[in-house]
Amino acid sequence: MSKNSRVVKFRKKRTLNIGIVIFLILFIYIAINTYIYFTKEHISIYEVQEGFNVVDNRITGLVLREEHLVSTDKAGYVYYFQKEGARVAKNASVYSIDESTQIMDIITSSDDIITLSDSSNVQLQYLIKKFHNIYSDQKFSYIYDFKSDIESAMYDMLNQTMIEKGRHIQEDTGFAYTYEVFKSETSGVISYYMDNYETVTKDTITKDLFDTQNYKRVSLRTSNLISTNTPVYKIVTSENWSIILPLNAEQYEKLSGKDKIEFTILKDNFTTRAPVKIFQSPLDGSYYAELVMDKHMSNYLEDRFLEIDLHLEAVKGLKIPLSAVTTKDFYLVPLNYFTSGGDSAQKGLIKEEYDKDTGEVNLVFVPADIYYQDDIYGYVDTNLFSPNTWIRSTDGNRYQLSVTNKLTGVYNVNMGYAVFKRIEILYQNESYCIVDKNTSYGLALYDHIALDSSTVVEQKIIY
Repeated sequence: MSKNSRVVKFRKKRTLNIGIVIFLILFIYIAINTYIYFTKEHISIYEVQEGFNVVDNRITGLVLREEHLVSTDKAGYVYYFQKEGARVAKNASVYSIDESTQIMDIITSSDDIITLSDSSNVQLQYLIKKFHNIYSDQKFSYIYDFKSDIESAMYDMLNQTMIEKGRHIQEDTGFAYTYEVFKSETSGVISYYMDNYETVTKDTITKDLFDTQNYKRVSLRTSNLISTNTPVYKIVTSENWSIILPLNAEQYEKLSGKDKIEFTILKDNFTTRAPVKIFQSPLDGSYYAELVMDKHMSNYLEDRFLEIDLHLEAVKGLKIPLSAVTTKDFYLVPLNYFTSGGDSAQKGLIKEEYDKDTGEVNLVFVPADIYYQDDIYGYVDTNLFSPNTWIRSTDGNRYQLSVTNKLTGVYNVNMGYAVFKRIEILYQNESYCIVDKNTSYGLALYDHIALDSSTVVEQKIIY
């Protein structure tokens, strides 16, 4: 017998690879959770913030001043001595008219470069910085205001340069510099635009005047030849001015009886306080408020409309999206049925339970929060008791839980599951509401709630 015939082959015993088992378990766990994540309905979360109803107190007001257009009785080219917003005394030189174009032709055909003085350079830098600070994508009109400011400043610089050059040319060539200087007939503040609102008064106010879409503002400065009786500048003769505000019914009610009110001019966030007068237009019967001002007129010389934020008694509280608001049924329980149980001071109800074996009635204390109460009833969560459950008072009276009423609230999800929290709405518009932040069993600042209450099942885990 050969040696090889004595060799006996044994089957190799297979062993379980624990690493593979753990990997399979983890893979299955991840696959199940991934499936659940992509198939379950996700709940969007909203963090409760403080808020107040400021939108309804913003009104676009119309500015009225004591202003007069001044027209020229002479045709020619206009050169101004005063800049926009300058205060002038009576008989101060404001502009000149030049009938001849001889000197003008020499000036305009010259290749001389006009250089800015230090003061002119500072003025332009100020206008650019001012535009940069107030610009908003929502207020495209600021661009036109900026364009008007720059044009006004450039005309000031150009006119001063033209006059100086004209005098030098007159001395060198002997050409007659046929300009006539016109002076102010009264003291006031100079302005170089018109908009046909100069003659508007409180007695002629109508709703149509507040339509900013049709508002047109015309610059009075021009380098072209002008004819006689053409408006050349405007002068504001008093520091007293008014802001007229159209009122809705709610604003009229809030302002009635007030002598003064604090407000903010949103253009530059300037807050001040001024007397307020309510009046009714004789033309359209609408009610308006007049904010009577005696300062800061020159700051808003170029503005006909100002957006005002009235500091009325704003409703403050917690801001909640309307999509989060829902209602829930609660049992109405007479207040005399609530008692304290055992050694605890917690309020609750005594429930009747029947023992199926003995048929006896057992009385069981069930802690129950009162979400809301009036003079007769306390509101108890329907999840605590089955419908038609009998409860007892401490003096032996019985009451069956069947009558319900709804409370308004939201679903709080701080703990990872949905819990109803009652809210008391103080103010509401089409997208959100302001609720009382001191409501019993209510919300607190920075609570997390379900953004859409229709996607929530109460007490269900959402994470």
